[in-house]
Amino acid sequence: MLNDRAFYKAERIEDIVSESIEYEQLHRAVSELPEVQRRRLKLYFFGELTYEQIAKLEGCTKRAVKFSVDIAVEKLKKNFKIF
Repeated sequence: MLNDRAFYKAERIEDIVSESIEYEQLHRAVSELPEVQRRRLKLYFFGELTYEQIAKLEGCTKRAVKFSVDIAVEKLKKNFKIF
């Protein structure tokens, strides 16, 4: 407790605001993805499911899931190059 506070370095307000803006931009970019890509991306990264598990849930192949996630990631990368 005391030891934690002794080594805790408060974040600068600029860092907090910048992080908040990036978080908002990420959510906006994800929300603009097609439904299938968005759902699979969320299940893979945030739901921590494997491609195989997602494929089983959706009744498709592992390859189809991986392709959707890969395309979604590429779209997000392209979206963030604009900023």
